[in-house]
Amino acid sequence: MRLFVAVLALGLTAGAATASASQLDIQPGDIAGTAQHQDFNANKSTFESNNGPIRHRRPPYRGRRDRDYNDYRSQPEYWAMLGGGAFDPSDQPGNGLYLNGGLGATMNKQIDLGVQISWYHHSTNGEEFVREYDLPDGSHVRQVIATNQIDTDLVPVMGTLRVRIPTGTQIEPYVGGAIGWEFLTVGGTDSLGDFQNDYDGFGAQLFGGLNMNVGPSAGIYGEAVWNASTPKAEFFDPSIGQVVREDVNFDGIAFHGGLRLMF
Repeated sequence: MRLFVAVLALGLTAGAATASASQLDIQPGDIAGTAQHQDFNANKSTFESNNGPIRHRRPPYRGRRDRDYNDYRSQPEYWAMLGGGAFDPSDQPGNGLYLNGGLGATMNKQIDLGVQISWYHHSTNGEEFVREYDLPDGSHVRQVIATNQIDTDLVPVMGTLRVRIPTGTQIEPYVGGAIGWEFLTVGGTDSLGDFQNDYDGFGAQLFGGLNMNVGPSAGIYGEAVWNASTPKAEFFDPSIGQVVREDVNFDGIAFHGGLRLMF
């Protein structure tokens, strides 16, 4: 009897222990689940804070031409110009066609450096040509020659410096100067027959004008030029039977305009 009571008491004790263990097994699961949920929300918050979309914004692209004309240029830009007009030598009769072309670089914001070639042509019938020369004895002669036909071609080859004046508008005035060498050819027919004389000498120019920008890399220009030159030559003159040193005054003013390109 005592043995039966002891076995029954031991069975009841084991059952109570098993029930307590089951409750303890459930409770930690519930607590852990709550903690895990809180940690997940915290991690989610951290992830959204630290790993959101990162946008790197670059400044808008400004191409070489997409800028104000007067911006500082860290690298040289290059320009070309081509135009035409008229030239009137003050000491020669009549005026004639004047073509002009140039190429160079833009330096230090407002300064253009370059080379320039021009061509003046004058063709007449029955007009006069003025020539001046020195005889071997040192005497100076000025002679006006009546011709049946004469062609005059003057080609100045110049180095140029142009200073542009900023105005903040599309129209930009400029001034400048040029020095170089000028080549003159005079040919025709006079009372002694056909002739052709070649001259050359130092030349200089002063000029001023206006540029008007019509696009990011193109514009038009108008310019007035004062040319100062006296090309010279030495040759045998059959009209006087001597070798003469002759010079021809080609001081005068030209007006021309045309297209200006930047690249």
